[in-house]
Amino acid sequence: MLDLEGKLVGLYFSIHAHRMCREFTPKLVELYKRLKEKGENFEVVLISLDFEEKHFKESFETMPWLALPFKDKSCEKLARYFELRTIPNLVIIGQDGKTLNPNVAELIEDHGIEAYPFTPEKLEELAEIEKAKLESQTLESVLVNGENDFVIDKSGSKVIFLFCANIACCYCITFNNLLIISN
Repeated sequence: MLDLEGKLVGLYFSIHAHRMCREFTPKLVELYKRLKEKGENFEVVLISLDFEEKHFKESFETMPWLALPFKDKSCEKLARYFELRTIPNLVIIGQDGKTLNPNVAELIEDHGIEAYPFTPEKLEELAEIEKAKLESQTLESVLVNGENDFVIDKSGSKVIFLFCANIACCYCITFNNLLIISN
């Protein structure tokens, strides 16, 4: 327990046989290693909910952090205490021992290391960034990826968009000019 004192601690609830956990674990390992390289005061403890010791061992050997022993009674108790609803789940415990966030797994999926240190202020900052993205979103920003600036039909053929505009509408004129330039 001395290794955890004064640190931000993530309690990682996982079941190795669960596909989502197997996909999330490497992302968490990468985040953990990057935070350690930066000298951050962060630690993770695996709270395995595996049914078989073989799965626990397979999972734990891929992780650079600590774990509660397999089938430790605390594992089920902690799952109930934190009212676990989904897995993977990473509960963040602040340096004061209080729960800072009940699950940051999705934040890590969406934002990676940018979500650290998982504080309410950081979550607010990420929400503002997300809001700005949504406000500036266009159909092109959602569908276009590099050179793939088209959609296809079931046969695989490129689909051509027809655009009808009101010549008195400034937005239509601008979009029409963009269409002309791109063709």
